[in-house]
Amino acid sequence: MAEPTVGTSRTPWPVPALFGLAMALLVLLTGPLLLFNPWFVSFEQGRNDVPQLLATTQAQVDRVTSSMLCDLVICSGDFGEGIADGPPLLTSAERSHMRDVGHLVRLLVLVWIGALVVAVAGAIVLRRERHRMGRALLTAGAAVGSLAVVLAAFFAIDFEQAFLDFHAVFFPEGNFLFGPDSNLLRLFPQNFWFEVALTAGMAIILSGLVVMTVGWRLWRVPAVVSG
Repeated sequence: MAEPTVGTSRTPWPVPALFGLAMALLVLLTGPLLLFNPWFVSFEQGRNDVPQLLATTQAQVDRVTSSMLCDLVICSGDFGEGIADGPPLLTSAERSHMRDVGHLVRLLVLVWIGALVVAVAGAIVLRRERHRMGRALLTAGAAVGSLAVVLAAFFAIDFEQAFLDFHAVFFPEGNFLFGPDSNLLRLFPQNFWFEVALTAGMAIILSGLVVMTVGWRLWRVPAVVSG
């Protein structure tokens, strides 16, 4: 479909390219990052019998987990929380791994913020070129959505191996391997992560479909470019 224009003014190609990249990052990160909230985590921990695994109550699990989520996303703490004001629940090796996870999560939050700024700026610049904006949205949504489908299939077929591969990529020092007596694995058991991974994948796919729908509508109703 050709884009009708008036005049010859046209935004340079890096602008829609950066806008599309920023939107792809937003689609990829928004859903998974929103899962780092105490309500969702508490629900999943209850479903996976975490209080029974730790021989405590859901209230104590929620208290410890909420503090650790703050350490992950905002507080940059030491993950030294304990059950009922007892000693730290996690060993020093487990706390070291959680600090590494916190560094990654906070980096992704910064990337998300940067992508949001670029996406808003790009949308403002491209507001009179809705056809190009729509094409960028279609590309971003389709690319990330397709990637999410492939990864979801990989995780669903062999979750344990996919989970190990994921950790090997982001934590190459290998400090994520713990024995069956690990309280970290009791607090966040494998089935917990399986359900979280599937939820994150669904969130990415749905976000991609929304972005593609908006992009399709914009692409079909091109704007007039002023000269």
